[in-house]
Amino acid sequence: MANKPQTGGILHTPQAEKLLKDRAALEQLLRSPDTQALMAMLERQGGLQAAAEAAMRGDPAKLQRMVGQVMGDPAGAGVVERITKQASKP
Repeated sequence: MANKPQTGGILHTPQAEKLLKDRAALEQLLRSPDTQALMAMLERQGGLQAAAEAAMRGDPAKLQRMVGQVMGDPAGAGVVERITKQASKP
């Protein structure tokens, strides 16, 4: 029996739900240099748009691989850590 991916699972965490309700904080996070750096890292891997669309349709495998590659790089892991900290600020 195959595991069915949970679409939007990350959006249903308490931190994400709080952030999604705070438009100003969300906009600030999206415009942050770290978020821009993360997007550039993912785009350099190619196919970011297609991977994101596939994830939204329930197939997150390619996007997960891309994020895994970014996280395997110390600079990428640092960017993700800073974004996570910023997103979870009260």
